[in-house]
Amino acid sequence: MENPLKNIVKDTTEPVQEPKPSRPSRLRRMHDFDFSITKNNAPKIIPFVLFLTFWAVVSIANHHYGERTVHEIDVTQKEMKELKADYYTINAELSNKSMESQVVKAVEPIGLKELTKPPMRLKISKDER
Repeated sequence: MENPLKNIVKDTTEPVQEPKPSRPSRLRRMHDFDFSITKNNAPKIIPFVLFLTFWAVVSIANHHYGERTVHEIDVTQKEMKELKADYYTINAELSNKSMESQVVKAVEPIGLKELTKPPMRLKISKDER
């Protein structure tokens, strides 16, 4: 047989709720962080160190890529200046050689001479066709 008073005492007492432990602020956690590497905290630090290493490699690669691109741009600009100068030189020579007086001088050794009288126009009548 059970004691009836024992049941009454159990029912009337409310369970005591323990206050939740407050989570320390981020600043407090950073302040309390131990920067010495031990066997206990090494696994926590490894991902961060790997992240920093990866970020350093990416940064160095980006720097090299930028330097190479700038160098290629400089080389291309120098080539473009040279080609532009060649274009202007060749264009000037062509316009000089295509002048009528220059053409006459160029074809004299072949035996061609400049016309002294204008060309004649030939007319064909319908009967001759």
